[in-house]
Amino acid sequence: MIVLKGRVLDGNGGPPMEHGAVVLEGNRICRVCQEQELPDCAATVYTVEDGTIMPGLIDAHVHMGWGSAASVDWISITPQLSMARALRDMAALREQGYTAFRDLGSDVILMRPAVEEGLLDVPRIFGAGKILSQIGGHGDVYQKLSLEASERAYSPAFLVNGVDEVRRACRINARNGADFIKIMTTGGVFSQGDKASPHSHFSQEEIRAAVEEAENMGTYVSTHAQANRGIKMALKNGVKSIEHGFYLDDECVELMVKQDCWLVPTLAIMHASKTYFERTQGILPYLREKTDRSYEAHYRSLELARKAHVRVGVGCDFLGDEKFGCPYSQATLELERLCVAGYTPMEVITMATKVNAGILLMEKELGTLEAGKLADVLLVSGAPDKDIRVLRQAENVKLVIQDGRVVKNILPAQPDHPLQ
Repeated sequence: MIVLKGRVLDGNGGPPMEHGAVVLEGNRICRVCQEQELPDCAATVYTVEDGTIMPGLIDAHVHMGWGSAASVDWISITPQLSMARALRDMAALREQGYTAFRDLGSDVILMRPAVEEGLLDVPRIFGAGKILSQIGGHGDVYQKLSLEASERAYSPAFLVNGVDEVRRACRINARNGADFIKIMTTGGVFSQGDKASPHSHFSQEEIRAAVEEAENMGTYVSTHAQANRGIKMALKNGVKSIEHGFYLDDECVELMVKQDCWLVPTLAIMHASKTYFERTQGILPYLREKTDRSYEAHYRSLELARKAHVRVGVGCDFLGDEKFGCPYSQATLELERLCVAGYTPMEVITMATKVNAGILLMEKELGTLEAGKLADVLLVSGAPDKDIRVLRQAENVKLVIQDGRVVKNILPAQPDHPLQ
């Protein structure tokens, strides 16, 4: 039995429980209570002065193993190099308190059998497998190559054309254990093939085919959707999660509320991009202009979503690129940027735990500190519900427990603590 003592944030968004405790048995939470209500039994006890106990963080938008923001660099990537980078990135996430993540385009789901065999010890992996992109779309990353050469290169995307190819790609992902499907219904800031963000990708029939295949899998479709038309096309055809959502309007927000969709805005990658471009010479003018325009629109759109109470998740969209300013050791930048956008620290913590667990379709098992749920728990120094910057420093995350196991512990040696 493991007992953690301190202020308890259960992930539901209510006020903290002062002088609280969380009791773990095996890989489950068996009790959340006041310290004086603890049972009289033997246990390993962890506490820290002025510490806070909270659910493990979840990142709802990552790309494990990419390693570079420059698509030209991906041509030289092998599956082995990508997985080595993914291991580095997963270790960095765990150091910050992430016990699970949602990957939106890589082969990282193929690592789960190694986890199940006990060969790897990493955060919980949820993923889409390969992205589905139309030819010339945002996932067609090697557009300086011929299409034939691009299709033979190692890529995070299937390039598909027509309903039949969409279905085939979805079924390959399902065969590989994908938890949901990811498509691209707009271009993007870094797209080579569209210099204007309003471009929309995929036909209604293709989107519906992906949604039907996902429903047959018992899951949903997420889409990279920045521009207005592509967002609406996705929402009107059954897509459940909008990634980025730079150019929302009232109709988009109304559709999202009506259909109970999620929005994962990924403010951190845009902040990193803008900061990098401001200090770097030689950036293509159209890329700099598109970044600046999208950056401003992003916050305006999120304000619309916030006021309408759209369910917003937390994902950094980082690529593991130190030079570009998006290494996974800084993934908690997304928490900070959401506070800049108008959310309170407590709201952001709830989004990064309870809401994100829902996005994983794991709300019955993860995301809050409640009896019966899986034991993914953090003990941090300070009060992140008052100042989110507490979670920006990995050294403040003193203890990480995942599935009932201590996977990070930088607490000083603890004397024996009686439970009573």
